[in-house]
Amino acid sequence: MSWIKSLWDKVVNKTSTSPTLTLVEEVEEPTEEKLESVPKILERVLLEAGISETIIERLDVLEVFDQWYDGPPTQADIEDSLQSFKEAMGGAINAKLNRIK
Repeated sequence: MSWIKSLWDKVVNKTSTSPTLTLVEEVEEPTEEKLESVPKILERVLLEAGISETIIERLDVLEVFDQWYDGPPTQADIEDSLQSFKEAMGGAINAKLNRIK
């Protein structure tokens, strides 16, 4: 009987396959907006509105806005919040960004 068991074990070992675990990792394709930070989006919006780089840098608008802003990093949301930002900051920032409505 042991020779039958030994033969059976040899046959099973040669013909059996062990399942291999394959991990599939889903990677979300980043969109262009997700790659950009709030300051980068704001800088593009301000430059398109005609605000000079000198004014942006001198007033440190990008950093101040980044600390103030708590919304999603999308261009539409940032543009929508600019009026509230100007009112909240007042002074020089409000005066220099007055071209943006």
